[in-house]
Amino acid sequence: MKIKKTSHIPSLAVCIAAALLVAAAQPAVPSATAAPTWDPAGVPQAKQPNWKSRAEYDAFQAMSSEKDPNKQIADAQAFLEKYKDSDFKDLACLAMMQAYFKLGDSAKAIDAARQALSFSPDNLDALAFISYTFPYVFNAKAPTADADLSGAESNAKHGLDVLQNLQKPANVTDDQFSQYVKPKRAAFNTALGFVDVQKKDYAGALTALKAAAGDNPNDNLIFSLMGQSYLFSKPPDYDNAIWYLARSVALAQAAKSPNADALQKFYAQVYENRHGSDAGEKDIVAQAASTVDPPPGFKVASAPKHAPTGNQLVDTFYSWEDALKAGGDTETQQWAGLKGQPFEAAGVVDSIEKTGDTYAVHIDITPESKAKEGQYDIELKDSTQPDAKYLSKGDPVTFKGTINAYTLTPSFVVTLDPGTIGQESLDSAKAKAPEKKPAPKRRH
Repeated sequence: MKIKKTSHIPSLAVCIAAALLVAAAQPAVPSATAAPTWDPAGVPQAKQPNWKSRAEYDAFQAMSSEKDPNKQIADAQAFLEKYKDSDFKDLACLAMMQAYFKLGDSAKAIDAARQALSFSPDNLDALAFISYTFPYVFNAKAPTADADLSGAESNAKHGLDVLQNLQKPANVTDDQFSQYVKPKRAAFNTALGFVDVQKKDYAGALTALKAAAGDNPNDNLIFSLMGQSYLFSKPPDYDNAIWYLARSVALAQAAKSPNADALQKFYAQVYENRHGSDAGEKDIVAQAASTVDPPPGFKVASAPKHAPTGNQLVDTFYSWEDALKAGGDTETQQWAGLKGQPFEAAGVVDSIEKTGDTYAVHIDITPESKAKEGQYDIELKDSTQPDAKYLSKGDPVTFKGTINAYTLTPSFVVTLDPGTIGQESLDSAKAKAPEKKPAPKRRH
């Protein structure tokens, strides 16, 4: 399951009041009032930040206590411009970060956090905020994706290093110190887990995510990523995958997360693909709601082999699925016989995506896929037929291609690459596509 990208991180109120949404370990937006108080008679300690004038102090306090986020941003920018040698520039940036976050402008909030790091590379609040937001703003298709992942990994590891060396102040209790450290540590480990999932390093992801779950057992993002890591491991661990996906659903539903429906849909697809029906599906969600880890001996019975339907195409496809899901030598031998072979059939378009010049046409051929929204049997990669753009959901198509790959999860899909759609199917789709009306002529 891909994490839904958004140009807008959830509102501050949502993130704090309903921490179960995406990161219960969400770092608290820092308060700039944590700066030292003004004491003109005090002697500054070595390497400690210090106010250089009463005017600087007063300007900072006015900015940090401002309730209007737009005014606070303007005050912070004015502070940074006027007091270029201030020891508290990073805290002024954090105030801007908080204000932009309240306004729902995640991009500028992240920019403010990065600016804070330019002044203070070890600023834990800025590091934690950037790590917390990264799964939401990462674009796997961007040309900078690899660099973005490396940067996120570096920030998260640096944050963990800073936390590791952080000394508890004498006037802070162990519980207070733990409450400060745990959310940030969870944010850093969640970011590392997310990066590893993107890199398909599922063992590394699980190490980081289990640490994050230890600090924050009520974060649906952590458990969704854990479930995916077990699911896409080789071989898949379906039992753990289903349990942790179910827990992510339970937490999201309890928090009334806007992502709850998407998490439920993905979990149901995985469960029913493994079990063969939805029997027991809701029971696991209810159980996982109150228990972090699966009970000893937890198992989800695998689906029985498909019964013959009398449809030669469907029965052939089912025989491939049953053999490949069997694992071991059976899976190896079946794939050796399929890979590189031509395949030609007819089906119905489920969806179509374009990446560059290549169309990925998703096609339903089995009754299950035809009945379920978003589930398909064939992914056909076509880079030679520009008229594929006219295809739409529900269009009947003939197709052919070379069997190139397969996936077992969250449902069984065979990839044809290269592949082509029958010309008659394309002509039919083009003929019924709505014609573009010419733009009206401008009158002078």
